[in-house]
Amino acid sequence: MNTATLPSYTSRQCTYLVRSRTGIYSFRWNILSNGKHHQPKLSLRTRNYLEAIQLSSTLALTLQKLVNPSLDEVKAVYSEYKGQSTKQSTLISSIDIESCLSDLSPKSIVEYRGCWNSFVHSLKGDDVTVVSVRQEHIERWKDTQTCSQTTLKKKLRLLSSCFNRLEIEHDTKWFAITVKENPVRPKRAMTDSEVKKVLKATEKFKPKLVGYDVGSWKYYLPRIACLTGCRLNEIAQLYVSDIHIGDKPYISLNDNGLDKRLKNKASAREVPINDALMALLMPLLAHRKSCERLFGDLPYSVSNGYNSAPSKWFGSLCRTSLKLRDISFHSIRHYTITKLFNEGIKEELIGSLMGHSIGKLTTGKVYMSGYNYANKHDAISRLTLLD
Repeated sequence: MNTATLPSYTSRQCTYLVRSRTGIYSFRWNILSNGKHHQPKLSLRTRNYLEAIQLSSTLALTLQKLVNPSLDEVKAVYSEYKGQSTKQSTLISSIDIESCLSDLSPKSIVEYRGCWNSFVHSLKGDDVTVVSVRQEHIERWKDTQTCSQTTLKKKLRLLSSCFNRLEIEHDTKWFAITVKENPVRPKRAMTDSEVKKVLKATEKFKPKLVGYDVGSWKYYLPRIACLTGCRLNEIAQLYVSDIHIGDKPYISLNDNGLDKRLKNKASAREVPINDALMALLMPLLAHRKSCERLFGDLPYSVSNGYNSAPSKWFGSLCRTSLKLRDISFHSIRHYTITKLFNEGIKEELIGSLMGHSIGKLTTGKVYMSGYNYANKHDAISRLTLLD
């Protein structure tokens, strides 16, 4: 073999990997600087030969790209490797997610933080690092989520974004969602008889005196839903200041607060208060400050807002006590929509009251979206509490 054709770093290939007496491998690079030979070493922190070969080969390839590297340049490569190595050994549980969210709005930060914290909590103390996280960890987290598939899709997007912001290597397939045959949250509307059963079963939670008693949300929430068609969390997160009493009384559904959220932009709306709802709300508002929440004893969850406790309670009431099948609190919303439709109310007006996104047609998008208070009040007045 003509040794003249061999690359100049042949000797380096034989010497850049060394092993200590304790069995730990180190990387060593030979350089000639100012007429002196130097062999700066870097511990690879492993006793595994194959792993050491892989790590040292990466370092060698990096250094070979440098032309006559100086001692400082070699040490700079070593320093960069240490930084990468430290990042790879970082525990998922030790990451401060907020440091990567400074460009987001306060409300978005809350959503991202809640989603990330729920993922970390699902690891249950396992020492999972940024390089050891696997799809099985994501699947384990999915199993802890009790929300609807629509909400889960949103959470998966948030979690995927967290991985991207933290530069954690992952496969997009990890964040895919499998459509279930039976949805988490049934969409069937309640019948009149089923609504009567729910209202009768919750009558005992009516406050004994004017005002609000702890647990009275079990009485108020289904009744407000029957008279407005609002979503559970939209009602549960209401403040006294959201109830406007005057010549044209209405409920303001908004996300003006870190603890408030809406499903979409169309969900921000004003729902007129009819006579039945006014009679229900006046005792509830008595002697209350505008800064108070209507249902202050409902616990708040970063991931689910205020709807977790009432959703579980009503679900149990319907399944266990009332023996109703395929029913959830959301079924009341479908009941009111069905009732308005059967009363001859136009679909566009129903959508405006319910906070549905406006369709793509010009008529639905422009001409049919500007219903005045009188139109809305007339429609909402068709909703009454069943005896």
